[in-house]
Amino acid sequence: MKVIVIGGSGYIGSNVARKISADKVAYYSRSNNDELDKAGVEWIKGDILDKDKVMSAIKDYDMIVDAAGIDSETDQKYFDVNVNGIKNIVEAVKKYDTDQRLVYLSSINVHYGSTEFFRTKRTGEDNAALVKNHLNVRPSVVFGNEDKFTGKVFKLASGNFSKLPAGGAICPVHVEDLVKVIEGAKDLRGAVDICSRDKISFAETINLALEKMGKKPKKIVAGKFGYKGALQSVKNAGVFDSEEIDKLLLNFYRENTYLDRFVKEPQSFREYIKNYSHQE
Repeated sequence: MKVIVIGGSGYIGSNVARKISADKVAYYSRSNNDELDKAGVEWIKGDILDKDKVMSAIKDYDMIVDAAGIDSETDQKYFDVNVNGIKNIVEAVKKYDTDQRLVYLSSINVHYGSTEFFRTKRTGEDNAALVKNHLNVRPSVVFGNEDKFTGKVFKLASGNFSKLPAGGAICPVHVEDLVKVIEGAKDLRGAVDICSRDKISFAETINLALEKMGKKPKKIVAGKFGYKGALQSVKNAGVFDSEEIDKLLLNFYRENTYLDRFVKEPQSFREYIKNYSHQE
């Protein structure tokens, strides 16, 4: 099997390209990734908005993994990548008509979030579904070696505030386990939710970081008693942007997570934090 990862220079895309089992793997991106280059993964330079280049790039691959989603950008960038970009891929797959596999990386709260990110991801899923052999993959928060999320958690934990806003369970999933689900679900079509069974909230991840740093945990508040102030103080810290924090306060837990189906012993975020090397 030959696999091409669209947007493979990013965190999730590069890990998919590096970890997925295939006879050949390439990544398509505007910029290269040094680690992938060192690993001998072929870089195909190009923009997801370049329809002709996309069509040429994916032609000889059995599986296309679209990992080009942007987490923190302008509304126009969301639309370009999550709507126009996937349209170019779908058009190419349908034109070749060789039963290529399309895996579209979405978000576990795609049908609940109200921001432009979620709106365009919903449209992206609809477009991916136009390909018969497709799978929309909806992960929760993804962590692993050199992920940005954990680094930001530790940076935020170093901030000067006394309270944290309560929120839903973010149920982090390790990036290597995410790849295992993509591999294991090779015969599935439609959509799969991927989250861990660890019902840890965003605020609790910060307290885990504080514990690792040898500091006292912050009070977690909900409802009328200090919640708005706690939320604003976390946003004012400027570590996560406002939209990221709003996303992280949603509930990511799904009873029917496909992590259980394809990963026997999922990696634990709590254990990951215990062994995490951070710099203050």
